[in-house]
Order: sequence, then structure tokens, then C-alpha cells
Amino acid sequence: PAAPPPESYFRANEFSIGLFAAYDWTRNDNVRAIGDHAWGGGIDGQYFLLRYLGFSVDGNFFNEMPGDFFGSTVTGNVILRYPLDLKYPNFHLAPYVFGGVGGVFNSNNVFTRAATFGHAQNLNRRNTDDEVLGDAGAGFEYRFTPHIGVFSDFRYQFVNESKNNFMTTRFGLRFAF
Repeated sequence: PAAPPPESYFRANEFSIGLFAAYDWTRNDNVRAIGDHAWGGGIDGQYFLLRYLGFSVDGNFFNEMPGDFFGSTVTGNVILRYPLDLKYPNFHLAPYVFGGVGGVFNSNNVFTRAATFGHAQNLNRRNTDDEVLGDAGAGFEYRFTPHIGVFSDFRYQFVNESKNNFMTTRFGLRFAF
């Protein structure tokens, strides 16, 4: 009998943690979210109930430019992925799309105080409020082993009127369990 095909590196009932660097940018200086652009990073957690369907929660912490203000986003997303190693053995790439809802936090609140060890009053964007945001995007994840991989994605963030929307690009390392 023929040998069974190699197992996919992407599994059902899989939990993963990702660490990432992020760059946020906009076409105009929006006053409700990030300013002109922002550099940062964060962490996410994903759970895939099925090989193709999962959920994630992520936090992105960033430094807004100009002005050197601190901000953060927290989002929850539904993820659809298609592991290409199901069709092409030993090619462990999975494109994915996602969408969800969360918030952008750049005023003096519990998120910014915790991330700056209580010194957020000197780092927050002036004259802003925390806002609800929606996001949608797409990306790729490549696995070197069933438990270690890299990912990159692009997301569009919808924040209280189109002039306040912004884009985020993330690149990071993923650990799957």
C-alpha cells in the first residue's frame, strides 16, 4: 500500500500565541486614533475549533507620531484559513482572512496606565476618547514545524468616521500548541 500523505501542520483544536511588530498608517492626520503613523507591537492568541475556522484576540501597543503619544488597540476576530499543505504536501503555508470588532485606546484609561506602569498621563494623545473599531484583513502564515511559524497580515481599521480609519501591517512569530 502507498504511504499516507504527510499530515498538515495546521490542525483543528489548535491554540497558538503570536508575538508581532506592527506599523500603523493613515492618509491624513486623524485625531481619534493614531495621528499620522505609529510603530508598535503586541501579542495575539488564536484558537482554531476547525482546521479552517478560528477566533483570535490581539492587543497592539504603539507610539503615535507626531507627538510621541501612547496608544493601543484590542480586537477580537473570526478567522478563515486554508492550509495549502492539504493540497501540496510539505508546503506549509496558510492564507487567511479575518474580520472583527474591538477598540482603540489612547486616552488615560486602565489599558494605557497598565502598559505604562501608571505613567500614562504624560503619554496620551490629547483631546481624544477611546473608540470602538472594526477591522478586516488578510494574511499568510508559514510553519517551519507543526508548532513554530511566522506570519504577516494587513488590516484596515474602521474608527468613527472615515477620516479616522487607518491601516495596520503586522509581522511576527507564532507558537502553536
